[in-house]
Amino acid sequence: MNIATNLFLAYIIYFASMYIKLAFSKEKRESHQSNRVGIERLRNIAYKTKEEQKEFLDLKYPKSPPFVWSFKNVGIMIFKLAIMVGLFIGCRYLWRTYIPFQFALWQVFIIMIVLPIILNKILKKYNLQQDDLLVYFR
Repeated sequence: MNIATNLFLAYIIYFASMYIKLAFSKEKRESHQSNRVGIERLRNIAYKTKEEQKEFLDLKYPKSPPFVWSFKNVGIMIFKLAIMVGLFIGCRYLWRTYIPFQFALWQVFIIMIVLPIILNKILKKYNLQQDDLLVYFR
């Protein structure tokens, strides 16, 4: 398998896991929707004060709590990493076995640009969309 197909698989696995977490966790979904409302409200203000700019950045890029080194946290991180690597290896095996198609790098880049735009059009109905490149064309 070439690097472009591996990149495609890694991108699809990450993308799917992100939206599956968002779809099945009510808490994440509600916090995501409230953040989207705040971001849209602040995005429509042409000239923001410093407080509005800080609020926008805090909503857009929320600060995560610092990583605390403990056996439990390291174990959870290793477990999540093992699941993602196992999923990648399994998908790679299935792709190699059942799909004889190899992507070119330019095709993967087009998919990486177009796929989020299409999904955001669908998810906008439920106010669950993420930011994509269309934000820059408003």
